[in-house]
Amino acid sequence: MPAIQRDILICGVQFDAELKSGSMSVLELAPIAVKYGTQGVEYREVYWKEKAKELPALREQLDRMGLERTYATFTTLFNSDPEKQKQLLQDLDDAHALGAPIMRVFRGDPPGDGPEDLPILHATRALIDRAAGYGMQLALENHVGSFGSHMNDVKGAIERLNSPAIGANIDTSNYVLNHQNPVDAVHLLAPWIIYTHLKDARETAEGLKATYLGNGIIPIGEIVAALDATGRSFPLTFEFGGEGDPEGAIAKSLAYLQAL
Repeated sequence: MPAIQRDILICGVQFDAELKSGSMSVLELAPIAVKYGTQGVEYREVYWKEKAKELPALREQLDRMGLERTYATFTTLFNSDPEKQKQLLQDLDDAHALGAPIMRVFRGDPPGDGPEDLPILHATRALIDRAAGYGMQLALENHVGSFGSHMNDVKGAIERLNSPAIGANIDTSNYVLNHQNPVDAVHLLAPWIIYTHLKDARETAEGLKATYLGNGIIPIGEIVAALDATGRSFPLTFEFGGEGDPEGAIAKSLAYLQAL
């Protein structure tokens, strides 16, 4: 099967320290995407400094530049805390205001089937219904070392919620760091994949660490081939740290994909 021509997105993780310190604004990401010929940017709730001003300005900038945009939150899909349930709805509203069709979420602890669990499930259903009303999708990802980090946990949550508004995000290094095969994850979750976080992982004295493409041990070519074999359309999003040279990490990753 020939390779699918996919859109490439950069994300704030390449500039994490700069964005969190305030030495860089979220409005500086889109010009970098254009500079390297990528098609868009993933934004995150943790990078806002003055959201009321930045969000509408960012929406206007992305629309003017013709760039794609996605969003990611660290508030979990299943949550027993009412305040965090409200926060997740706010994150979704912000993603919608930005014009993002996809928001990445982690699973969290799933509710059981007892009456005491109904408020959690009702909150999750309300979120999914709102996403569907916006024409958006939630991309469910496994986190590193957290409860529910196995590919079957992602599959089980998607099947339980049973909505076209929720799908899977394949994070290549998260599966490796969780001692699972990312190619197996692609095969298992193929019917639901709507998004990807593409990154490598390198050996360090502290164990495996995420890195830019081609700087580690992950079989990126095999993974991309498996993603293409799904026949599904979704972007490849670079989600690795800048390692002291953020733009260099982006350029090297683009060159690595081109060489494939």
